[in-house]
Amino acid sequence: MRIPRTRGAISGLVLVVAGAWGAIVPFIGPSFHLTIGPNATFHWTAGRGWLSVLPGAVALLGGLIVLFSAHRARALLGAQMGLAAGVWFLIGPTLSQLWTTAPGAMGQAGFAAGNEGHRVLEALTYFYGVGAVITAFAALAIGRLTVHGVRDAELAAAAAAGDGYVAGGRRTGRFTRGRDLERRRVAEPAAVGAPTAVADAPTARDEPTVARGPATTAPRRRGGLLGRFRRS
Repeated sequence: MRIPRTRGAISGLVLVVAGAWGAIVPFIGPSFHLTIGPNATFHWTAGRGWLSVLPGAVALLGGLIVLFSAHRARALLGAQMGLAAGVWFLIGPTLSQLWTTAPGAMGQAGFAAGNEGHRVLEALTYFYGVGAVITAFAALAIGRLTVHGVRDAELAAAAAAGDGYVAGGRRTGRFTRGRDLERRRVAEPAAVGAPTAVADAPTARDEPTVARGPATTAPRRRGGLLGRFRRS
């Protein structure tokens, strides 16, 4: 079923921005004194790849799908991708302690630098805050996309009727409501060359016309014997 593209516009935009930030913050964070792991900008590590770049890229891709898709199933897929990425931002650093020997709460990502308040800010900026935002807006998009309203039924009917297409078979992404469709169908002229209905009974315009000249008066004849004598 088709849906308006505005249905997931805000959620998709937030997923794109938050996903891009989550993927790039480990490489630019040290420039703003926000460091988890190596204190060097654009320094690649396996922890940054698995815990930041991968979920950030998934969230960004899912947000783009939600933002530009007008099909319910594809938009739901993008929202579910964002939800999975947000959950991984939240639990990934803790789960990474299962396959790494690096100590600390950030696991494979490395140590957070600075005092206690600074470490909390870095954890929120890198993982937990980003993951919470992505999870919340992905869940919001899923909730909005799973609701079937009257507007969705009208769009589905318009798509089934062929409206919303332009010449060349490309969709415009815009639909008209039911009353506008009915008004347009009534206003459309009849197709050229279409057969016209013929009435069974002849009408006045089908009857032959008789041309009539000016009225003339004929001499009146008188009967009887007197009339005959006069004509002779």
